Amino acid sequence: MRYDFGRERILRCRDCGLMYLHPWPSEEETRAVYGDSYFQNAGFLKGENGSLFGYTDYIAERFNKQQQYSGIAREIRTRLARSTRPRLLEVGCGFGYFLDVAFEEGFDVTGVEFSPFAVERARSKYAFPIIHGALERTVLPGDAFDVVAMFDVIEHLRDPFGALDRLAATLAPGGLLVLSTMDADSWVSRLVGKRLEDFRRTREHLFFFSRGTLRRILDRYGFEVLVMRSIGHTFTLALLLDRLALYNRPVFTTLRTLVTRAGLGSVPLRINPLTKMIAFARRRG
Repeated sequence: MRYDFGRERILRCRDCGLMYLHPWPSEEETRAVYGDSYFQNAGFLKGENGSLFGYTDYIAERFNKQQQYSGIAREIRTRLARSTRPRLLEVGCGFGYFLDVAFEEGFDVTGVEFSPFAVERARSKYAFPIIHGALERTVLPGDAFDVVAMFDVIEHLRDPFGALDRLAATLAPGGLLVLSTMDADSWVSRLVGKRLEDFRRTREHLFFFSRGTLRRILDRYGFEVLVMRSIGHTFTLALLLDRLALYNRPVFTTLRTLVTRAGLGSVPLRINPLTKMIAFARRRG
């Protein structure tokens, strides 16, 4: 056992080192998590048991997310040999923020999303296709895409191994898989341990990958890892302090009050705590 949360525990496989949640939430419990409150979770910052899921305000994070996504989309273009408009699939596309910037960067885009609330919102705003449903029940044609992207998704899947097998099949030979997830064995993740937000998301996170386990799994399912590195995020100073209050409420709540009084709450701050990673991998064959 790696971490004990009472009702749930995070276990580690003695053979391969992969960490996983036990027991899993039921499929009914999982569906309930991904409703409209997933994207605006008023209880998130309270840090109470069961409240750590989703986002405090996904809409408010759009600008900062899309800045980062634009850089990722440009990097994908530089790694593709294809000069025409590449075909891109995003699994777990949410409100379509990455698809939006990828389209502007010259991709033909399609999304797959589990949350009906997110699908309805994305379809109301964008004309590109958004498929509603779980990945394992979605029909994907073979060799149909040049790129598949999954950002903070693989840790949510009940069968991430079957998912990688299916995504390899829908990628054209030489196509790119780009995914991000928690780096469960970084020195920061190990130092913070069970207090770390990503470990505490026991209503949604089922698997916890290290760089080693992710690299071995990608290799097993037909991918050559081109690069794997840590990835950060831009927060407003106020939101960053609100998130840090999950670790030490008295200290960071006081700092949040001082920052707000000084009118600095909306100042953007780029941080990389070394707890998340992004991988670019090419399908063999």
